[in-house]
Amino acid sequence: MTLLLLLLLLLVAPVQAAIATALVRDPLAAPVLPVALIAAWAVTRGGTGDHEGCPEIWPAILLPAVVLGAASEERMGWFLLALLPAPALAAVGAARIRPRVTGFGRRLGIATGVAALGAMSYAVVLAVAAGLATDLPASSPSLLATGLGSAGLAAVAMLAFWPLRRRERSLFA
Repeated sequence: MTLLLLLLLLLVAPVQAAIATALVRDPLAAPVLPVALIAAWAVTRGGTGDHEGCPEIWPAILLPAVVLGAASEERMGWFLLALLPAPALAAVGAARIRPRVTGFGRRLGIATGVAALGAMSYAVVLAVAAGLATDLPASSPSLLATGLGSAGLAAVAMLAFWPLRRRERSLFA
């Protein structure tokens, strides 16, 4: 399953680079696809008793950082640093999930919240890297737009990932 996540993130990173440059006038307002996928994957696959959190998301942030760094003027390290809050928030969110108790609605809420906060932190780190830290208060509508867009994409991704969730295996369950 980790290979599937890595492949999805590898395919989505060039799309993220195209969205940030071509489709959105303000790059801070672009939804962050890798963060949305990481949030949806961690909340869908995490939260079982034997796997606290979702350890397979940590290596998955390296590929989008490399692709985004190669496609832009910023260094790969800035993208890696900007993507780091997403798995950290996802691990905290997945730790709140209890097996057989946490339903789909709560998981969806956790995934959208993690994606929104991760996307906004991604945008803030890249704005600081570009030297635009003083413009962040004026860009708060753009940060809200990136958070809401990423939350919506995480909800759609979680619907797609729902059949891949971990289930407890037993004879009669």
